Amino acid sequence: MKKPKSPAPKKTAKKPVAKKTARAKTGRGDAQRARIAKVRAILDAKKGENIVVLHIAKVSGITDYLVLCTGLNAPHLRALADDLAKRLRQETPPLAAHRRAGSVASEWIVLDYLDFVVHLFTPSMRAYYALEQLWKDAPTVKP
Repeated sequence: MKKPKSPAPKKTAKKPVAKKTARAKTGRGDAQRARIAKVRAILDAKKGENIVVLHIAKVSGITDYLVLCTGLNAPHLRALADDLAKRLRQETPPLAAHRRAGSVASEWIVLDYLDFVVHLFTPSMRAYYALEQLWKDAPTVKP
């Protein structure tokens, strides 16, 4: 007795693969640069010192920009952090920090806005942690 032949497996048509498109250089990037310029202006208006912006998007997946700023002492750090948070919440659309860490007692405050992170230090803590040296491969954004 002959075994019945099993039907030949069906050939499925391959789905076309969607091509990745490069993100446009305008739009989100321009909005980010405008926000960074605003952050720099707010910190400068509050007498923040040695403001440095690093573009770390190509070096790390953590965030796109790091903003580093020195405050003279603990009350100055608090004023910088509070004024920045307040002024960004008043923007249209409002922007609130995803997370705030550190304290004036630690002499280092971090405000995480996801697309950019702001580090506020006293001079001694900024020298101790040397984030510019840690992220030396990242280009500096000029004002």
